[in-house]
Amino acid sequence: MPQELKAYLKERFGVLGPVAPGRFEAEVAKRVGSPAKREPLLRAWRAYLSGGGREAVRSFYREVLKIPKGEALVYGMHLPFLEFYAREVPKRLEGEVLEVGAFTGALVGYLKLKRPELSFHALDGVEEAVEAGGKRVPEVAWHLGWAEEAELGPFDTLLLLSVFPEGFLDQDLESRLPPEGFFRAFAFFERLPRFARLLKPGGLLVYGHGPFLGKSLEGVEEGLRRLGFREVERVGEGEYFLVLARKPEALEEAFLEEEALEELFAEPVPVRARGLDLEEVRALLEEGAYKEVLSRIPEEAEGEAAYLRGRALYALSRYAEAEEALKRAFSQEAEDLRALVLVELGEFERAKRRLEGLAPRGGRYRLALGRVYLAEGRYADALRQFVESGLPEAEVYTREALERIAERMRRFAREGEWAEVSRRAEFVEDLSPSLLTREMLRLGLKAALLQGLFARAERYARRLADLDEAEGFLGLALVGLRLRSPLEYRGEDLKAVEPYLTEALAREEIPEALLLLGILRRREGRLHEALRLLERASRHGEGEVAGLAFHHLAEVKRALRRPLKEVLGDHKRAHALKAYPAPYLFRLAQEALEGGEEVLARELLSRARDAGLKEVAEADLRGLLSLLERLEGPWAAFSLLYQALAHTPSPPLELLAWAYRLSRAFPDSDEAQAVRGQYLAALYGAGRVEEAEKLLLAEHEERPQALEVLFDLAEHYEAKGEWKEAAEYWQRALEVALYREKDLALAREILKNLLFLRPHDESLALYLEELKEVGRGLKALGEEAPEVPEKEALLEEALPRFHGEHLLVVGGHTQLRSRLTPLLEARGLKVDWYDADTAGVGKEALRRILGRLEKAHGLMIVSSYVGHDLSEPVRLEAERLGVPVHVIPGRARGSTGFLRALKTFAPEIFKKALKGVQ
Repeated sequence: MPQELKAYLKERFGVLGPVAPGRFEAEVAKRVGSPAKREPLLRAWRAYLSGGGREAVRSFYREVLKIPKGEALVYGMHLPFLEFYAREVPKRLEGEVLEVGAFTGALVGYLKLKRPELSFHALDGVEEAVEAGGKRVPEVAWHLGWAEEAELGPFDTLLLLSVFPEGFLDQDLESRLPPEGFFRAFAFFERLPRFARLLKPGGLLVYGHGPFLGKSLEGVEEGLRRLGFREVERVGEGEYFLVLARKPEALEEAFLEEEALEELFAEPVPVRARGLDLEEVRALLEEGAYKEVLSRIPEEAEGEAAYLRGRALYALSRYAEAEEALKRAFSQEAEDLRALVLVELGEFERAKRRLEGLAPRGGRYRLALGRVYLAEGRYADALRQFVESGLPEAEVYTREALERIAERMRRFAREGEWAEVSRRAEFVEDLSPSLLTREMLRLGLKAALLQGLFARAERYARRLADLDEAEGFLGLALVGLRLRSPLEYRGEDLKAVEPYLTEALAREEIPEALLLLGILRRREGRLHEALRLLERASRHGEGEVAGLAFHHLAEVKRALRRPLKEVLGDHKRAHALKAYPAPYLFRLAQEALEGGEEVLARELLSRARDAGLKEVAEADLRGLLSLLERLEGPWAAFSLLYQALAHTPSPPLELLAWAYRLSRAFPDSDEAQAVRGQYLAALYGAGRVEEAEKLLLAEHEERPQALEVLFDLAEHYEAKGEWKEAAEYWQRALEVALYREKDLALAREILKNLLFLRPHDESLALYLEELKEVGRGLKALGEEAPEVPEKEALLEEALPRFHGEHLLVVGGHTQLRSRLTPLLEARGLKVDWYDADTAGVGKEALRRILGRLEKAHGLMIVSSYVGHDLSEPVRLEAERLGVPVHVIPGRARGSTGFLRALKTFAPEIFKKALKGVQ
């Protein structure tokens, strides 16, 4: 809760931290540089502290609101009490709540945040404060006036927090007053009933004295009881307390008793006259005669006698009785001793604030405050207090604090929070290097090394070495190499630190030292010694240290010509503890396969796949493909190659041929069809037409009924101008589509191509009639069938009528262009066609195409017949110019394939043409 309150005060009121009242004038000087400008405020401040009544209070708060961040200064002086109120008050509120003397509303605003269901009111007698509070805390109802005169309420809860003493202050007041002195100093019985007018019968009064002098917890309680308040209850102790009480139906009359008045105004009566010689009691205390002191001072004694009795009880460890006696002493010294008593009683929270003020005196106060911090888990603060107390009896608490700090360091080390480990070791070292225990030195050394703090690591390592600890010598070796850990070793000169490593191993078999010394022996060629050292390192080590040991052990065994299975087995163990990169695993898998260890090769390849084969593919794609094909079959190799081809703009013909060869194991898959088309396009692009033809013929022989092969062969012969062979393959494709696949729509499209090639062939009319008959038969059976028009209508079926639109075509072969260009122009379309046979890939061809593109209404790319380095620049330029683009993927499937694509693309051409007209 204090953090929440501090954030709230900082955000709304600019409060950055507590301000001691004694530093008020210095803080004002920081905010107001001119002495003349700050003089009115300082004059009002002195009048305020001298009990100048309402006018002094009004004047002080008016002046403080005139300086920059003045209200933050006021709240800073009250901050510790605001934290106490924020912790204790919200849960006790009920009904309508009025805070008297709310100033600018910091506390009442915070209470509203904590209890939004309640109604809050704020009352203050300073007009400027009410105006500022209405802006700062608009969710609270604000009232201007003094509580003794205001006509408000009544309310369910009345808050008199740090406000009742204002106007009645006196710098000569004691810190604590006895009840009668409190009543007199603050006119309690005359003033409180005027405040109580604002409270309903049965309502809750909450009184807090605040940071002012003249505190009297007992006086407030007794005064409220005399006035008839019931359920009087106290919360807190010492400087920080609240008194809660419920108002009766009618207040009783109360006043100072005559005897008390006479005692207040009478001359002090010597203690000796009452039968007690305090000087003698003090002498007995000095002699240690504590029981004699208790026999002389009665239990009900007050004042200094109660203080002496409390000292005696404290010395006898009768702490509960000592606290009761010190409560009645009403002196600063008694409260100081009472704080020590509360620590012994385990009341740490009650004692803390007092002890924090007393700690600068040192000695037993620091010791007591350290015990408070130790109980709260603030071990670093506790250790500082114990060390600075300088008392011999603090040693046992110092050891306990160090043990607790070491426990936290162990926990942070387990969690990998090495910065926290290092911070605690540094703190203890700053207090005194001799405080660092062996465990702290070990943890601090590791933390310093991992953070690269080599100077600090060297200090800790030397301390451990002086204590004959093996970790110290290992630490000195790592510091000498400037290594954070042995895992970072990259070939540094180990010979220089060999003495440290041997000294460490002479005391304990530390895996890190065994590892480094084994690496050194391997570099020196002393392989058998290296073998023994690394075997011990792998056996005693854990995690990555053991993994690195297994790695070097495998390399030593390789050098000693041990069996390959044994070498690779150690590499497997190394990878399990410290993962190898994928390329290294790939090389191990290759080595295993070459050595005849196929099972190990499969396992290592699987580990490489888990690590990601992308890096391996970039470095040695062909080697990886060979390994995958041998170990996992063609599909594994093809999948990897297919992905690689997808990310390669212009893949080499060799890889395409490899991919095609692998795809023959599953020729009907979509991936295989895509690779086959890409490979054929590459062959055509390279001018290797004979190879493409052989490939297609071989496929046709293997799969005579495959439509894709028939289509490619037909288009191949069309491109060569061998119309008879092209028509033959189109006819075979028609028969397969019609009789085997029963696909009437595809059969219609193939028939179109035949009609283009052999327009006067009467035999084609038979196919046309057969298509019509099949369609009629299907309709008779109630099934849908595509319409089959007459021969002339079929050729131009559903092709739209154009009106002079400009189309640019890139790709296709010469025969396709020569057959279709007249048809398209007859339909009203202006065509610029750059086919793959006549348009080169040079800059001149590209320049001509781009020049025509600016006037085009559409761009069609037949991707199978044009290279990527030509089609891609054209496509990007079209997109920049806003020209719609249509790419015909795969093979065009003759004339009908192109016409079908044009029919789909026609709406985009029309849109572009209309935009150009507008």
